[in-house]
Amino acid sequence: MVLKSILLFFILLSFNCNAQTLKTVSKLETTHQDCLDTGVAMRICSLNYYNQSDSLLNVVYKKLRLKLSTDEQSKLKKEQLEWLKKRDQYFKKAYSDTKKDGYFEEGSRDFDMVVYDLKADYVFVRVKELIKRI
Repeated sequence: MVLKSILLFFILLSFNCNAQTLKTVSKLETTHQDCLDTGVAMRICSLNYYNQSDSLLNVVYKKLRLKLSTDEQSKLKKEQLEWLKKRDQYFKKAYSDTKKDGYFEEGSRDFDMVVYDLKADYVFVRVKELIKRI
């Protein structure tokens, strides 16, 4: 938990410009892959990766919102609410598809790892979209 808090702190500090933000995303992706490559606690690696994607989305969204007029903020909020609906649908489909694949037993660590990775990847796409607008 402390490590996660420290990582989030450094994420927040790195938001000086878009390039640094994109570097942060890239670094998180690399760190996640390095964690998976150890072959140890891979479910935890993926859970942390998903949590980081969600935290970063919130930070980027708030940063973008601050730069917008009131009308633009309203449009962004509506857009984000629509995205959240799509995200929830995607998350259900990712779970369902992973279950259908049959490679991993539902509820197993490997199953959870795959689902967390799919969720994180989906959220990071949105993070990158918002970063481009800052």
